Amino acid sequence: MDAVFVIAVGTAVLLVMVVFIILFVAYYQQKQAKQQLAFKELQERHRREIMAATFKGQEAERKRLAEDLHDGIGTMLSVTKMSLNQLERHINGNTTMRVSLQVQKTRSMIDETMTNVRRISRDLVPTTLERFGLLPALEELADRATDTELEVHLDCPTSIANLPSALALMLYRIAQELVNNAIRHARARVITIQLYYLNSEIRMSVLDDGVGFDFDAIMENKQGGLGLRNIESRLSVMDGHVTFDVAPGRGSQIHVQVRVPSNIPVMVASSL
Repeated sequence: MDAVFVIAVGTAVLLVMVVFIILFVAYYQQKQAKQQLAFKELQERHRREIMAATFKGQEAERKRLAEDLHDGIGTMLSVTKMSLNQLERHINGNTTMRVSLQVQKTRSMIDETMTNVRRISRDLVPTTLERFGLLPALEELADRATDTELEVHLDCPTSIANLPSALALMLYRIAQELVNNAIRHARARVITIQLYYLNSEIRMSVLDDGVGFDFDAIMENKQGGLGLRNIESRLSVMDGHVTFDVAPGRGSQIHVQVRVPSNIPVMVASSL
C-alpha cells in the first residue's frame, strides 16, 4: 500500500512538473512573440520616421531650388531683358534688319526661358496647393498638362477641404508623378484624375489610355521604377496603399487609398 501511495504521489508530482514546464514554455514563447512583434513595430516606426524625414528634406530642397530659380535666375533674366530693350532703343534707326531680327529673336528666347523658369519653380513648390488646397492644385496640374495632343481631366464629385497639409502634399506629388509617367512613358492622350472621400478614406485614381507597362519587370529593375517605389514609400508613411492595374498594350489604372486620421474633420460638400 505504501509503495502504491509513493508511486501515485510521484506520478502526481511528475504531472504537475510537466504541466508547469508546458505552461512555462508557452508563456516564454508568447512573451518572445510579443517582444518580436514590439521590435518589428519599433523597426517599422523607425523606418517611417526616416522616410518622413527624407521626404521633408526633399521638400525643403525643392523649396530652396525654387527660390534660387525665382530670385536668382529669374531676376537675372528680367534684368537681361531690360538691358536688351535699352540697347534696342539706343541703336534704333542705326541698325540693319538683320540685327533687328536678332534682337527680337534674343528677346523671344529670354521670354521662353523665363516661362520655363516659372514653370519649373511651380513644379518644385506648388504654391497653389499651399494657398488654396489640393483641388485647385490638381486643377492647375491638369490645365498645365493639357495641350493640343493631350487632355487631362479632374473628376471630383465632391469638394474636399481641411486635409492635413502633409497628406495633401503627398497626394499632389503622387498625382504629379503618375501624370508625368503617363505622358512620358505611356504616351497617353487622355488622362483622368479621380478624387473622392469615402468611409474616412481619401481615394485617388489616375487613369490613362496609354500603352501600359509590365509592372513586375519595372519593379525588378533596380535602375527603373524609382517613381513607383517612391509612391509606395510615401504611402507607407501614412498607412496608405496603392494598387497598380496595369499591363503592356493597354491603358493603366492606378488607385491610391489613404485613411484620414479620425481626429481631423474633413469638410466634404457637393462641387456642383
